[in-house]
Amino acid sequence: MAISISRYVEITSGVGGAGVVRQRDLIGRIFTDNPRVPVDSLVEVTSAADASAYFGSGSSEYARALFYFSWISKNITSPRKLQFARWASAAAAPRIYGTALTSTLTDLQAITAGTLSLTAGDATASLTGLDFSGAASFAAVATIIQTAIRAATGDQFTTATVSYDATSRSFLFVGTVAEAAPISVTVTGTVNDISLRIGWGPSAVFSPGVDVTSLTDTLNASADGSTNFGSFLFMDALTTDEVVEVAGWNAERNVDFMFCVRCDDTNRDALGAALISQGGTALTYAPLAGEYPEMCPMIVLAATDYTRRNSVQNYMFQQFDGLTASVTTNALANELDALRINYYGVTQTAGQFIAFYQRGVLGGGSTDPTDQNTYANEMWLKDTARAVILSLLLSVGRIPANASGRGSLISVLQEGAIDPALFNGTISVDKALTTVQKLYVTDLTGDELAWYQVQDKGYWLDAEMQSYVTTDSRTEFKAVYTLVYAKDDAIRRVEGTHVLI
Repeated sequence: MAISISRYVEITSGVGGAGVVRQRDLIGRIFTDNPRVPVDSLVEVTSAADASAYFGSGSSEYARALFYFSWISKNITSPRKLQFARWASAAAAPRIYGTALTSTLTDLQAITAGTLSLTAGDATASLTGLDFSGAASFAAVATIIQTAIRAATGDQFTTATVSYDATSRSFLFVGTVAEAAPISVTVTGTVNDISLRIGWGPSAVFSPGVDVTSLTDTLNASADGSTNFGSFLFMDALTTDEVVEVAGWNAERNVDFMFCVRCDDTNRDALGAALISQGGTALTYAPLAGEYPEMCPMIVLAATDYTRRNSVQNYMFQQFDGLTASVTTNALANELDALRINYYGVTQTAGQFIAFYQRGVLGGGSTDPTDQNTYANEMWLKDTARAVILSLLLSVGRIPANASGRGSLISVLQEGAIDPALFNGTISVDKALTTVQKLYVTDLTGDELAWYQVQDKGYWLDAEMQSYVTTDSRTEFKAVYTLVYAKDDAIRRVEGTHVLI
């Protein structure tokens, strides 16, 4: 034995300076009223096949996923993930969607004293003596379980249904009352427990019952649960007032998400007028059932890989297989352009008809980014800046409220956000500024040379330390930074002059 060396020298090891805050995936999130999507979770798929397996090949969710994942950008990138969230537009009873059976009918017929512990709402049905020996089919097994559940005490059990879906080879439970109610099955692990054998184990989909939920509450709950998305839409047709409610929620978040909306000949004028001032809303003319041109901005955003050089994209001139051009005349195009409504239109040269997404714009006022590409790029840059700043705060002992702290903040923004933005094209270099823009930059920064930097280098960055008084009368310090950058502008038209001498 000997005295421990740690009494004299003790060394602690660890990895420092690691980035600890992840950035968002700017993928699409689709809100559906399908009860297969639990209100308390997201369903995330990475392929159309995943959506087909979960929702069924005949579902609208699969049709949209197929359109979403089939697109390949000009940069040879495509969306990687798609999310589905629940909007409870109507009250619904609790449900269980079982996993595909691994048990055969013979396996179930061997059960003569099965048990099952099912909780729905505030009651638990503890079933015993389940005898499937005489069941001639899986449907008969479902009937036996249903009869036992209905005999239990509890509002959700009175007229509950249990059915067998031959297509998915699974058992489905639907409670009695359409209301907010939890749903679960306790796997006891005993020899007579049937939960795993009928597919109601942990891998089943347990969809709680729900009351009608407002759009604002739905969006707040969804964003509070996860902000890991970039754009969103509602599969269900919304009224003009409902669309305005959602657009207002989105605009208030200030370039966090892009809201994609469809319109047709019955509501395009009303929606166009209502949304033209709402920042971040992409309204798209979509008069054809079964086609989803309103998803075009969502798809382009999800397929943009901001880690690659010059990866930013113009949302106009993008072509999508499977879309029918809905605008074929100048007259209709002019009407939609005036309302800032996007559309899938067709032009013609030398007898060749060429269709593409037009015009890649958003609602918003004079201070809002109204080009979809500019808005998307700022979403990415804003999120990147958040991530690198929070990583700095979490990784170092402190950021002093002095020149050293200012330097640390500027350094991490430069390396973690600005350099990548220059690399991918979010920040435009050598962009000529107008006189008004030069004066504005000078007035904003108080630096007469700032506009030179914005024009020649693409950006101007500064930070200062400030004190402020909290609500409980304490003095705290904050770092306030200002980034002025030349946004990436994409042309939508080419004009030429041919002079023949």
